[in-house]
Amino acid sequence: MERVQRGDSLAFRNLLEDIGPSISNFIRRKIADSSEIEDVFQEVLLALYQARHTYEPSRPLEPWLFAIARNVAADHAHRHWSRAKWQDLTDLPPEVAADPETGTQPDLEEALGHLTPVQREAFVMLKMEGLTTTEAARRAGVSVGALKVRAHRAYETLKKLIVG
Repeated sequence: MERVQRGDSLAFRNLLEDIGPSISNFIRRKIADSSEIEDVFQEVLLALYQARHTYEPSRPLEPWLFAIARNVAADHAHRHWSRAKWQDLTDLPPEVAADPETGTQPDLEEALGHLTPVQREAFVMLKMEGLTTTEAARRAGVSVGALKVRAHRAYETLKKLIVG
């Protein structure tokens, strides 16, 4: 590792050949998804190269090396679980939310009937017609801010009606 720190690329290649199997085995124990092991292995090698200046030659190599590998594996696992918690875990999500007590779907027409005319207009233009807030405000003859307030109030009213 001292030679690697001095810029000897052959020494780095020899080091990787020496430690590669140990690092690979270590990663296999830390990463659940076998399809990601090679990616994590490459991340560890990159991290080792980038952190080579932090190694102290008077200290043993393995603890330093495996600390880096452990940190890279932990970062990978954190990223993986951060993504997984936002992913939908069902094959086909429901088209429309159903009322858990009755099993019926909310009636949009009925819910829209509970809105004021300006709230209904804002909701329809933004969510059903797909207009931008600027376009919808221009059509309604109000400022963008006023249209956003109307839309927000519509969303809140619909949320209360649908969720209960």
